[in-house]
Amino acid sequence: MAINLSNVCFHYPDRPKQRVLDIPSWTVSSGEQVFVHGDSGGGKSTLLNLLSGLLSPSEGQVTILGQRLDQMTRRQRDRFRANHIGYVFQQFNLLPYLNAIDNIRLASQFSARKKTISLHDDIKKLLMDLNLAEKDWQIPARKLSIGQQQRVAIARAMINKPQLLIADEPTSSLDQSNRDAFMALLMSMINENDITLLFVSHDMSLANYFSRIEALVDINCVKEAD
Repeated sequence: MAINLSNVCFHYPDRPKQRVLDIPSWTVSSGEQVFVHGDSGGGKSTLLNLLSGLLSPSEGQVTILGQRLDQMTRRQRDRFRANHIGYVFQQFNLLPYLNAIDNIRLASQFSARKKTISLHDDIKKLLMDLNLAEKDWQIPARKLSIGQQQRVAIARAMINKPQLLIADEPTSSLDQSNRDAFMALLMSMINENDITLLFVSHDMSLANYFSRIEALVDINCVKEAD
């Protein structure tokens, strides 16, 4: 099982009576590709932060890849995330002054893979697989096109060979052409590497890429989250 939530509740410390999440039970099997949709303010980002260990639940059990994140310290969760979870952000979150290779290498700093001698070769292979021309590998991210930044963001999420990949609204700022290219690349990499994918978006046109579609309001008993 990739994800197993049991009696999970979350509220922010300054609003103890205002629950953002109340999830009695929710599971995702290893290898599944799940699309979760919901409106802004429904708790999507909070859910992803719990699943990736950036937040810890107020109550309940968060089990990811067989490990109880709710029983870990923040440092242990950070290390677990680096070793097992890939994350594609809405705005890609590349460091604008670093080139493609250095942006990807940075993702390995907290991972057990950082000492492997094959890291540079793995980065180059990912960039080649994602069709990013070698002449663009040394260009600062701010000078890359949106399509090129997409490829670097996917490579960065994949470099530590994650078992679970989380994508948080990564197509929201893209036009249709770039959106379709991004999805084709992402799904190709997921299928090739047999990775569990949790993709969150409000864009229902993306649902046809997925075999399992979930509405957050059906998962979260709090119907109006902040």
